[in-house]
Amino acid sequence: MAVARSAILALVLTAAACSSDTGTALVTTEDDTTITGVAKSDVDSVTWYGDYRPLITLDPIKLADYPEQTVIPNICEPLLRMTPGYELQPGLARSATYVDPLRLEVKIRTDVRFSDGTPMTADDVVYSLRRNLDPKYASNYAGLYVSVRSIETTTPDTVLITFNSPDYVFRANLGSLSAAVISKKFAETAGDALGTPATGVMCTGPFAFDSYDGTSRLTLKRNDRYWDTANRAHAARFTFVFPSDLGALTNSLASGEVDGAFNVPSNLVSRLKSSDTGTVYVGQEASTPINIDMIVARPDGVLADLRVRQAISQALDRESIASTIFGGTADPLYLVTGPGMWGNQKAVYEQAYSAHETKPDVAAAKAKISQAGATGKTVRFVYPAGDPQSMQLATVIKQTVGQIGLTMEIVGLPNQQYGALFSDPAARAGYDVLLSRNYTEVPEPLLMDHLFGGKDGNTNFSGYNNPVVEQSFIAARGIEDPAKRAIPVIAAEKQLAQDLPSIPIVQPRSVTYLNNRLTGATLTFSFMTSPWAAAIGGR
Repeated sequence: MAVARSAILALVLTAAACSSDTGTALVTTEDDTTITGVAKSDVDSVTWYGDYRPLITLDPIKLADYPEQTVIPNICEPLLRMTPGYELQPGLARSATYVDPLRLEVKIRTDVRFSDGTPMTADDVVYSLRRNLDPKYASNYAGLYVSVRSIETTTPDTVLITFNSPDYVFRANLGSLSAAVISKKFAETAGDALGTPATGVMCTGPFAFDSYDGTSRLTLKRNDRYWDTANRAHAARFTFVFPSDLGALTNSLASGEVDGAFNVPSNLVSRLKSSDTGTVYVGQEASTPINIDMIVARPDGVLADLRVRQAISQALDRESIASTIFGGTADPLYLVTGPGMWGNQKAVYEQAYSAHETKPDVAAAKAKISQAGATGKTVRFVYPAGDPQSMQLATVIKQTVGQIGLTMEIVGLPNQQYGALFSDPAARAGYDVLLSRNYTEVPEPLLMDHLFGGKDGNTNFSGYNNPVVEQSFIAARGIEDPAKRAIPVIAAEKQLAQDLPSIPIVQPRSVTYLNNRLTGATLTFSFMTSPWAAAIGGR
């Protein structure tokens, strides 16, 4: 879903200790470090944290969220491969080249087999991609395919994607799970059972689905037919578990019962750094394309007034939030597309971004609330109740808006209810702001901007529609050169920063825990789209 970052070699970790305490196991990665090291040996099994809840589906296009995207790329690979340094490389597709602004030609490998031994064909590729266009499959990636007119096989090893209008950003989508190739025969036989715990899914990755109890344990087995022999899996078996709470996660990691985890909550870092069984790795700024922000939840209510949105943003002390609540594992965020989204165009975006870096001004924000006639009005703010860090953040934001004359009611919802807010307008009724942790799978600023600011953006819940933004998006998609594309994107971002359909707060860094017996873990967000588990093996 984004442009490639300039090539970065996968270097063995050279780490600087974050603390001088003897025996601590907490390291901060170097700027160019993307993995913990290269595995030297195979292992019988690895157990990994599957994230905050069990998987709802194993179908690669049905749900784009942390648990699904942590597991599925190891079974179902996209056409293009995302390296730990965010470089898009050939994978199941040997190449993906624009014939002209309206046509993208994809050449596929002819030596790939699914894990059951049957060959992968161009028909499987077309079938897999077309599912994003068919409403009956309810693809979570359908919004990425809005410009696609047709997807056809032209030769036994060629697939042609044709667009209604120029879309040079689309190629990056071939590195996301929207372009994961599944067996057409298996999928058609499975029908509605595809991706369920009893049926699983059939794909080409370094692991194959083995078993899933639907609640606590999902097991993959090494795919001995894997086409990429140089990157075969080191582990014979890879098991994902879903601890019931953060305390259980901490204990299982520290004891060695669970070998590793991505997205380690920052409030667990201080406890895990003293573990003698593993190491906590904290990435650099820009190590993830994630933002934590407040999404305006509806077109009416208190935040319908632009001055209220601007006042709340103006009052936020982002630096303090990053250093205290996140313990230095996040950075202040002044646009929804921060440093982790810039890809290989850092210099272009950094200059524009710096103009938005501001200090909090509570007095000016309070005056703006008064001018809006909003003093004393109540803002209803909802956050995921199962996350103590989110509760802390909600509390700080409540205190902040109280200082500028607003009253904030914070509401914590269980994960399932909270998740429904993003798909069901009725579930959002009565709430003004949602605390959200958003990301794109790869760093392309346009994709993140579109989520919030596009008139058909997936998280545009306020009905925001600005012609300057829309025209900038259209112009950007028609530009092949990423540096030139950045010009209209920056124009859209300037308008979005003024209008604030979403209010940015912080950008998290990658936080990874790995047992000391293992290495090979990626230290960037690339695990969300690539078969990362194959690289995990013995030191």
